[in-house]
Amino acid sequence: MALLLDFMQKNSRLLLFLFLEIIAIIFTFNKNMYHNSLIESTVIAFSGAVNEKNASITDYFHLKKENERLLAENLQYRNRFLGKEQKLKPEFAQVTDSAQYRQKYYYMEADVVSNSVTKPDNYLIINKGTAQGVGAEMGVVSPVGIVGIVLNSTKNYSKVMSVLNRNIKISARMKLSKYFGTLTWDGEDSRIMQLSDIPKYVGVKVGDTIETYAKSEVFPEGVLIGRVSGKSLDAESSNWVVSVELFQDMANVQNVYVINGLDKMELKTLQKDTINYAK
Repeated sequence: MALLLDFMQKNSRLLLFLFLEIIAIIFTFNKNMYHNSLIESTVIAFSGAVNEKNASITDYFHLKKENERLLAENLQYRNRFLGKEQKLKPEFAQVTDSAQYRQKYYYMEADVVSNSVTKPDNYLIINKGTAQGVGAEMGVVSPVGIVGIVLNSTKNYSKVMSVLNRNIKISARMKLSKYFGTLTWDGEDSRIMQLSDIPKYVGVKVGDTIETYAKSEVFPEGVLIGRVSGKSLDAESSNWVVSVELFQDMANVQNVYVINGLDKMELKTLQKDTINYAK
């Protein structure tokens, strides 16, 4: 206590100055609207920054639940606007497109367990298999674009050939001109695929949307793929090779839909009968 009193006595003038300075500042901010608004703005900015950071942290821990909600909502949207929903199996929902292409498909949600994008031939593993009705030659799409084709399945998992695989071939077309060709991947850029067999007299417009074509036995017609980012003439065929920038970032695929075509087996049977009859 004696030390404190000694300190105050030795520094009495400084302490008095600080006391009067604090009182002056308080009066200034209380009486002056400009200074008052400055300090209020500072407090609001600081409080806002803290709240925003807290909200970001909270949102991060709720991402999985929010993502699941959005996927369920997306599936309901597809069923509502493409047609009536019925159940084939507990995991599948039937979608009937009665407005645009008059096609029927089953959609089912799945999660990506593993994925590769840096190899010449890439694959994904999803957490749905034969127990849920998934089998070979089923299409796999994301909410923004195509992802790949199911190769084989175990009871609860399936191996999917990624669109970033040199062996994949997909029927696709340009939305504006309706000209179609074969979509492949050259094993180079994970963002770009190549649409070939487009006649050189066809006007190819950069920015045009590329979508799946009716010839595909795997994907519904009209599923988004990407946009035209460039073109070049093939030296052998003199047809356009169109560069297609994928809508789906294949390095960031988490949730997908597995597609099972209702008419696939019926179409294959008819095609087989036609071939046999021609022989």
